[in-house]
Formats: sequence, C-alpha cells, structure tokens
Amino acid sequence: MRKQSVSTIRDVARAANVSTATVSHVFNDTRPVSETTRQAVLDAARRLNYRPSAIARSLTTRRTFTVGVVVADVLNPFFAGIIRGVEDLLWQQGRSLVVCSTDEQPEKEAYYLHLLLERRVDGVLVASTGADLPVYAELKHHHIPAVFIDRRPPQPWGPVVETDNVQAGYAATRYLLDRDHTRIAILGRHQALSTVTGRFAGYRQALAEAGITPDATLAVTVDSRQEAALQGALALLARPEPPTAIIAANHVMTLGVVAAVLAAGVRCPQALSLIAFDDLPWLALVTPPLTAVRHPTAAICRRAVDLLMAAMTGPVTENNGVAGYPVVTLPAELIERGSCARL
Repeated sequence: MRKQSVSTIRDVARAANVSTATVSHVFNDTRPVSETTRQAVLDAARRLNYRPSAIARSLTTRRTFTVGVVVADVLNPFFAGIIRGVEDLLWQQGRSLVVCSTDEQPEKEAYYLHLLLERRVDGVLVASTGADLPVYAELKHHHIPAVFIDRRPPQPWGPVVETDNVQAGYAATRYLLDRDHTRIAILGRHQALSTVTGRFAGYRQALAEAGITPDATLAVTVDSRQEAALQGALALLARPEPPTAIIAANHVMTLGVVAAVLAAGVRCPQALSLIAFDDLPWLALVTPPLTAVRHPTAAICRRAVDLLMAAMTGPVTENNGVAGYPVVTLPAELIERGSCARL
C-alpha cells in the first residue's frame, strides 16, 4: 500500500500562490495579511490537509499555546470541576492543557512546575500546596505568568482568584448559631492553606459576635487523608461534651465526618447537625441531604482564565491586590438542605 505523503508549508504556498513566509504569517499571526490572502492560504491548507508543526510554530511565535494546570488532587471533585471549567474556556482561546496533580506534596508541586517551565508553557494556573517554592521566581524570570486558583501562595507571585473563605466560614457558623447551637466544631486540614485559615477565621468571627469564647479544642485540623478526617470526627463525637454541630471544611473532611457519624451511630440532624463545604451532587442524595457551602466554580474559572490570558499577552496593569497583583474574591453560597436541626 502506497504511503500518503505529508503536505508541507511549501505545498500550501504553491497551491495558494504565495510565499512560505506568508503562510507562516497566516498560521502564526506574526504579521498582518489581507483577508483575501488569508482565506486563500486556509483553503489551500484545508485541501491539502496541512497541519503546521507545533514545534516550528513555537520557535517562530515564542509561544506553545499550552497552559499548565497544577491542582492538589485530580480525583477531588472540586478540582475536577476547575480543570473542566478552565479547559472549556482555554479551548475557545486555542489553548491546550497540561494537567498536573501534586497530592498536596510541595516536592511534587516544585517538580511539575519545573517540568512546565522546561516545556515553555505560555502560563500556569495553580492551586498551591501553600509551600514557598523558589520555582515561582524562575517562572517570573522566564516571563511565564502564574494565576493562583482557590489558594493564595505564601508570597505574591501572581493574581489570585478565590472564594471568600472568611465569608463562607462565617455564614456556615452564623447559620448554626441562628439555630441555637453553641458547641460548634470545625474540621479542616492543616492551616498553611489560605482556604483553611479563611474558613477558620470566619468561624471564630461569628462565634465572637455571638458572645461565645471559641473553644480551641473544637477547631480541629488533620492531614488531607479521609482516614485522618474520620479519626478527627470520631474523637469529637467521643468527647464528654460532644459538639452539637460540625462544619466540615472541605470535601475530604465531609467524607470523614459522614463515615464517623455512621460508625458512631449518631443520628443526623437529631443529635448532630452537619454543614459541608464543596456542594457536590451526592450531598443532595444522601439521607438527610446535606446543607453545604457552594463555591462559585464557574466564576472562578472565568476570572482566572481572563487574568491569565491578559498576563500572557501583556503585563497585569491592575494594582488593587497584593504587591500589584489583583486578588479577586468571590462570594460563596449556603445551600440549605436537611442536615441541620434547631436545638
């Protein structure tokens, strides 16, 4: 069987009756080309099934048309939703994704960011582990912009798009206080993350406004494993004076608390009220359906992609955030279901 030949840029130039340079300008958008000429080149390329070389294109334009996305865990539904959201938006901009999952490990975060730097991606979207990594200075030195999603880096290396975590923690706690709960626990992972510090700060603020001195032993932090969340919740439920309500500060914490409630035989919401973070479809399907804090995921993705596209085409000019980088804080929404009772 005769092997089909691959069309080259010269074939397209000959078919369109233009120079190879003009073909390059059309595909790489490096110089203005008349609409008639552009259409002739595109028609010729379509007839010949020509595909420009990505490597050659990047050498000409100094762009790879790829974006790195670094998240904590691709299996976490919240981050899966972020990946899907930014993929849809970047696809419309002619960009493709390289997705990396750090498993909440700073060494993996550093490794993947170095890998993306070596591949000369045009920009990165990062959900940071909270570690202060030298690689961010390298990205800046090589003019590869970073936009941080959901979590703030320890130093201002780029724009941030986040949920208003203080408001979210406050709203969840205020909701329980309004139902006469005073022994309210909150369970989250280690407080190096801005998401955790914000939610815990909102929790303490709501208690203080209600005239309740926060009990430090009811604000529990564990590592990011579901088993750790389970053990943390069981310890709370086994106390001589257990909490009457628990706020689970992320998806994994919610799974741990639900498992603890089942293991301990505690009735929800009769004996324990529960508020979850990350409003996922299954929360409405369990018995009782769980009241939850819903993140503005679609808005986070849209603002993050807008900021990254702007940074990839020019410097960020806004100066209303930290060290000149914008910080976009979006409100969360409390979704009321059946897991919280009035005392």
